[in-house]
Amino acid sequence: MIAKYFRLTLFVVALIIPVAGHGQGLPYACAGSEESYGVTGMLNSVFFWTVDGGLIVNGQGNDTITIKWDFDRRTHNISVTEYTLSGCVGTPVQAALDINAPVADIGDEVEVCQDDLYAFDATTSYLTDVTFLWPDNSTSETYSTGTEGTVWVRITGADGCADYDSAYLTVNPLPVVDLGNDTSLCGTATLLLDAGVFSSYEWSTGDIVNPIAVDGERREPETIWVEVTDEHGCQGSDTILLEVCDVYLLFKDMPNTITPGDKNDQNDYWEIPNIELFPDAVLEIYDRWGRLIYRTDDIYNQPWKGESMSGKELPMDAYYYVLDLKVANVAPMTGYVNVVR
Repeated sequence: MIAKYFRLTLFVVALIIPVAGHGQGLPYACAGSEESYGVTGMLNSVFFWTVDGGLIVNGQGNDTITIKWDFDRRTHNISVTEYTLSGCVGTPVQAALDINAPVADIGDEVEVCQDDLYAFDATTSYLTDVTFLWPDNSTSETYSTGTEGTVWVRITGADGCADYDSAYLTVNPLPVVDLGNDTSLCGTATLLLDAGVFSSYEWSTGDIVNPIAVDGERREPETIWVEVTDEHGCQGSDTILLEVCDVYLLFKDMPNTITPGDKNDQNDYWEIPNIELFPDAVLEIYDRWGRLIYRTDDIYNQPWKGESMSGKELPMDAYYYVLDLKVANVAPMTGYVNVVR
């Protein structure tokens, strides 16, 4: 550092009272810098300095001091008063200078979603041209990154004055959504699709709430998707494929024998698995001569017990059935059910 000197002149009259001093302007200083300043006075004098906007870090009482300037970009003043060895006090002498520096401001704590980039912008106006320096040694006005951590920039003016700023970038994970495995629904079966707890939802069905229920009423496969947004504005999504119900596969394990009246009171009626999914289904039972002996449109609540419509027990035999699920484009299923007594 080179000391900047300004004159201090004393005029002595009777009673040795100094009556005048001279002020002047000084070269600018950079904000945050340490600079030295001095005056020329009488031999063995003591000098009392006051500084506006700076901290005297060395030399108070001497003719030269070192000042640590603040970052207040404006005109600052230095004042010095000379105390001579003979007890005379000089009139304070003042000097003014401007504290200069570009303003670096890239924010404080900022957030970005995983896989996205955040663009830090250090654009600033200054009295000279400026240059930029970022962590990767790039020199543009902006800096983009998607890596969590501290980001900094140093802006330097053509006059050598500089400023520094930093911000912390938080990278938020994307929401994890799982609607489950692809599946099929039959009849009146419903499936509750739950995307989890988030701030907002957008479903391919047009729904904006969560969860939603879907049913088996479809004639072709359907892909349902959801896109969620969390409290950080990050988005995640998932899809599920709902296949058309294969009723023949659904009923492939349907039992074909009942044993009404046996001693263990088991298998007394024809229980058809999954029939509750088809409340409109109709069951017809025929004997070996093709005569209709039983019919019901409430199969779940009125399962066949090996009886006629009037409740008469039917003899042991194989009976032909027709099960019409009343599903569009699905032909009635047929086969034989045995009655064993």
